[in-house]
Amino acid sequence: MTGTIAERVEAFSHLEAPVAERFDSDEPLEGRWAVLPSAFNPPTHAHLRLLELALAVEGVEGGAALLTTRNVAKGIEGAALADRIGMLLAARESRPGLAVLAANQARIVDQAAALRAAWPEAAFDFVLGYDTLIRLFDERYYTGAMELELDPFFERHRVIVANRGEVTASGVDAYVARQASRYGGRIVTVELDEAHGGMASSEARARMAAGEGSDDVPAEVAGYIREHGLYEGG
Repeated sequence: MTGTIAERVEAFSHLEAPVAERFDSDEPLEGRWAVLPSAFNPPTHAHLRLLELALAVEGVEGGAALLTTRNVAKGIEGAALADRIGMLLAARESRPGLAVLAANQARIVDQAAALRAAWPEAAFDFVLGYDTLIRLFDERYYTGAMELELDPFFERHRVIVANRGEVTASGVDAYVARQASRYGGRIVTVELDEAHGGMASSEARARMAAGEGSDDVPAEVAGYIREHGLYEGG
């Protein structure tokens, strides 16, 4: 790996072609990985708990946090992209098996293409919260028939989805049966407890901006935030 984190992110984040990189190691990815795509602004206990649950799914061999430098629903605000990677690397202090990745694509199907191109010897399952699952099946994010992109995606990848907020695991299953039955055999539901299911990075940012701190972020991440003065004053 050459260049600083900021230089590396800047080098690929504006490219149009799908690109993914690994930041915790030079080693290539092999085997089957559960990948959680998110803005990680900041990483919370809920993010890490999601990956823990995904690791228990049959066939999964490793867990990876995937920073997405673009988002279909919102722009980049808050911590710089390099600091988000820095926070994830800090979280590895107590979770050394966590891979820290970044990709320059907003849509899940394009992130998958970036991962396959970067690590052709690995297989990837995508770990999503309920709100992200809904966006995966939103026709607005596809230029043609949604199935033309989702059919090959689900042939290669599974989706591991968790409840969030007021939506229960059974509510997730009901949504899949209603809106995504075509791919139901490739969608695995896991259940977050109420505390983790209610966590949101936006709320953690707001509390830290108000100088209150937040118990929703791991201690190592909180230390990084203090050291680098992130989220101060909004």
